[in-house]
Amino acid sequence: MKKIMAILLVMTLAVTMTIPAMALDGGTVGKYTPTVDGDKDEAYGESYTFGIFDQDGTTRGEGFWSTHGEPETDTDANIWFLWDDTYLYAFVDVLQAEVLNIGDDHILTHENPWEANSVELWLDWGGFGRVKTSVEPLHNRTWGDGDEFEDIEPNTKKVAKLTATGWSAEFAVAVPASFLVSGGEITVSLQVNVWDGEGSIPIGSQGFDTPLTLGDPIIIAVPEPEPEPEPEAPAAVEEAPAVAAPAPAPAPAPAPKTGDGASALFVLMGLAAGIFAVRKTINVKTNSAR
Repeated sequence: MKKIMAILLVMTLAVTMTIPAMALDGGTVGKYTPTVDGDKDEAYGESYTFGIFDQDGTTRGEGFWSTHGEPETDTDANIWFLWDDTYLYAFVDVLQAEVLNIGDDHILTHENPWEANSVELWLDWGGFGRVKTSVEPLHNRTWGDGDEFEDIEPNTKKVAKLTATGWSAEFAVAVPASFLVSGGEITVSLQVNVWDGEGSIPIGSQGFDTPLTLGDPIIIAVPEPEPEPEPEAPAAVEEAPAVAAPAPAPAPAPAPKTGDGASALFVLMGLAAGIFAVRKTINVKTNSAR
């Protein structure tokens, strides 16, 4: 009994793995104007998205064709959408372990170098015909075709670049303004071409079974500015150590009074002169007596 159950389980898993993903119901695309630079704006995360293997007719890990006969691939991709009064925007994140170069000459000279690693975004609005618009990441080469491609291409913006997980592509498709209205519908499909070093493997879908409904604006809150840092308190100034006041210099000895000294000198000189005169008189008298 256990063996029978195990066999039934294996058979069930095998059948499940071979069933392709069901068609997408589509979704509502938010209105917002991103910057078309190959980086994913925050608003994309608030809008409609799907994975490339979610589309009808796809099997995860396999392409729908291969130029060398082996359609298996480890490449995956996801797409997000936005819109405004001028463009339908799409951001594609291609998850690829190694982005190989089919050759610069092939990419730059072929009119439709789809065999290189590239994204093909297919669109249809109003049932007037399909448009394919493409871009690749190594040279940012752009191309496309379709009934209205020549009309929209001059105003369409496309950019692709390498990323840490593979590469990204961003589109601003100049859909006619009459179709870019709230409640309008545009049908899309996504195809990613993988150059694996041996040949090319297209993955995704060529069917137009994913309708987008253009919806309400997306409001992205502006982050509040960070508070300005508190001004730092001024550093404390260390007080210089107190210096003892110098001891007062001793008072100079009083100088002798000039007037008193002169008087004493004159007195002495007078006494000396008197003594000299007396002695002279005595000497004269003595000499006369002789």
